[in-house]
Amino acid sequence: MSTESFCAAVQNPDRMVRQRALKNFEANFIRDIASDEECSRLYDETYLHILRCYGDRFESVRTLAVSVMDVLLGKLPTNDYYLGCIVPVLVKRIGQAETIEESEELRLQMLEQLEMLVVKYSDPDGSHGDPLLKVFDSVVDILIKTLRDPYPAAQKKSCEIVIALAEATPSLHYRAEVLVEPAKSILPHRHSANRIAAVETLGVLSLHILSNGDRVSEIIMAVSPLLMDDVPYVRRACGRVGCVMLQKLRDRYSFFHRILPLVLNCLCDETAEVREDIKAGWKKVGELYYTENETELSKVALIEKLPVGFPVDRYERPTIACRAIVQRSLRVVNLVLHEMEEWKENIRLHATKLLKQIVLHAESAFSTLFVEVNPVLAKTCMDAEKSIVQEALNVCELMGILLDYETWSQHVLSTFRKYPTIGQLRCMRTLFASCVQDEAKSKDVRKFAALLLDPDVCHNHQDATYQREVLEFCTILATVGQKRDKLISGLEEISVTESHDGEQQTLERTLYTVALKMVAFCQGIEEKSLVRDFGVEVLRQLDNDLDRLHQHHLASVLFSIGHLDSENSDASTSILLLCGIVSMCGFQEAYFSVLKQTLQKAIQHAAPEGKVKIFSAISVAMLSWNVHNQQPKDEQIQMLTTFTDDLIGPHLVWSVGRSAESVRTMATACFASMAQGVDAEVYTSLLPNYLNVLAGLIDDNCISTRAYTLKALVRLQALNFESLKLIAFPILSRLDDPSREVRELAAVCLGRLKLNVASPDQQSALERWQDILRQILSVMFLHLENPETKLRSAIFESLQCLYADNRDMITQLANEVPSGCSYKKDLQAITSSPRST
Repeated sequence: MSTESFCAAVQNPDRMVRQRALKNFEANFIRDIASDEECSRLYDETYLHILRCYGDRFESVRTLAVSVMDVLLGKLPTNDYYLGCIVPVLVKRIGQAETIEESEELRLQMLEQLEMLVVKYSDPDGSHGDPLLKVFDSVVDILIKTLRDPYPAAQKKSCEIVIALAEATPSLHYRAEVLVEPAKSILPHRHSANRIAAVETLGVLSLHILSNGDRVSEIIMAVSPLLMDDVPYVRRACGRVGCVMLQKLRDRYSFFHRILPLVLNCLCDETAEVREDIKAGWKKVGELYYTENETELSKVALIEKLPVGFPVDRYERPTIACRAIVQRSLRVVNLVLHEMEEWKENIRLHATKLLKQIVLHAESAFSTLFVEVNPVLAKTCMDAEKSIVQEALNVCELMGILLDYETWSQHVLSTFRKYPTIGQLRCMRTLFASCVQDEAKSKDVRKFAALLLDPDVCHNHQDATYQREVLEFCTILATVGQKRDKLISGLEEISVTESHDGEQQTLERTLYTVALKMVAFCQGIEEKSLVRDFGVEVLRQLDNDLDRLHQHHLASVLFSIGHLDSENSDASTSILLLCGIVSMCGFQEAYFSVLKQTLQKAIQHAAPEGKVKIFSAISVAMLSWNVHNQQPKDEQIQMLTTFTDDLIGPHLVWSVGRSAESVRTMATACFASMAQGVDAEVYTSLLPNYLNVLAGLIDDNCISTRAYTLKALVRLQALNFESLKLIAFPILSRLDDPSREVRELAAVCLGRLKLNVASPDQQSALERWQDILRQILSVMFLHLENPETKLRSAIFESLQCLYADNRDMITQLANEVPSGCSYKKDLQAITSSPRST
């Protein structure tokens, strides 16, 4: 085929002829060319016809034309003349404001051809006259258009051409800025490969913007959000760009504070591959900075040493140069603090991680910013997202290790007094716990302990998380005290001063007071059982013998409870605290008098619902009376008698009103608890004095009162006739009570009725009692027909008890029962049993 015939064929109206000519030309004609001269001649004779085919109406022809030109360009010598011929055609096809070339694949093919031209005519240092400068504006115009191409592959290829252009010509700075906006438009692309290419492109462009610092800042701000991208390789691209900018950007020192987040965020990336890659780049940045500032840094390197307590097992200490870069760029902290208060969780998380890296690099130089950072950090410690809170606590831990104790201690103390929030508490606790300057913080342990005595702190009974944080801090303070002087002796020597009254207290008493209040507020609340258990552990850290601890310090806590002379409801802080203490500590001789006076004062002034709460706590405490009281019986009787007479007895008397009924019920519950928790001999010595009142309560309108009263009588011992007569018939009447529980308790109590035969008129009393007992037994026999299994069982057991002292009577009555009765066999079983001992 001759060039003339080829030129004629590509102008033929028939598409097939044009296609065939282009295919043959590429396959047979161009490939046989050996010399540059022959190739140039061939180009000169045919290029106009080939380039005209770029605008052919058939895509297949256009594709073949581009392919032919690619092959021809590969054989042509490097002569900028050819650029002037081809690039303008490319501009017409893919560089116009409107889309001329509709085929996505063909646009990509033309971009690949443009990339070939950029690489072929590369002259990085301009030593060969920078041939690309001739068509530079045209190439940039194409890229401005194709960077926004809707075809993802074309977008990505455009980014690659920008990077290639930056390496091929020293002239990119002339129009680098105009490419920034088109490249930024790719950052939110759904394909991660395109996002990576856009990040790399913007990084390259930033290096060629010579005078517009605002545009460089704009690039950094545009790339920064991709640090939170879901794809690790996108995040890595951001870090790499940051490392390159830190090394090559013009006037880079003034941009350090803006570029650093790109690098430091990747150093704490969740993907190891990203961390290791950027760590290597960051070290290179440090090496360059050290070379540029060797005089200053070499002197520092001679005297510096690893900070005491540095967590080498968790963190690798940055190089001295990397630390110096951060230390001179602490302006970045203002940006970080702003982002830590953003509404998006991922932004807050990454900002907090970034702050951790800044503290790790800045070390003691961060001291100047502590006052500014602390409020934001405290707020972050209250974040709803646990991962953010954990990162904030990691920051606090590093500051506690790396900053001087005097830098933060006084500020934290004064700030917490004003704002005792859980965030400030967590910050303070973590700083204090991680501080390695043991001597300094041991001197101030009393100040920190005194903070926890503030009612705004230790009386915060609604937030379980807050309570746990307080207890965590108590543990730390106790440990510090223990290190100072072995807790048992040392804590007694360290004193704290309560600001409100100036009372000198031991550290043990202070921590005991705080921990006890936390436990007391959690008493009886199932949702706070873990906090309560932890509080008990804190108390055991002070002294493993809790009873001894209560004996030493509880009276002081009781004296400190305020507002008991007010009409407190059951939701009152004072009532909740007092009731929790009573339930937790029970009654002991050492503080019995103070506790009795405190309870009496509270009951006297409390609202009805408050009284109900108090009596409920007393009833719980009475269950453990025997556990805490091992003194002689006479002393126990004296303690219980005065307590009952002064606190419980007055509220057993009937009075009108539903509130009075509730109070009366819970006062009766105290007696029921005594029956279970107090020694039998002590309790039976107390009971006769209240039989008259209890007999009336057996018939109370409230079911609960009747039940508690019968529970109080379950442990009856032998009584005189008058006492038995007083309670026997009321108990008997409860066999027909509407409540099943009351009926069963009444059946049990009937079996406890026994005459004290030691009375002077023994015979007369015995005869009268047997008359009454005969009536009781008859009724009990009748109730053996009751369908309730538990009730019948209780009556049967009570009859067995009564049979031991009234054998003849029960046998006689049992024999009188007709043989057809359903309970005849039960009675025979009782009477045939051996005599009870």
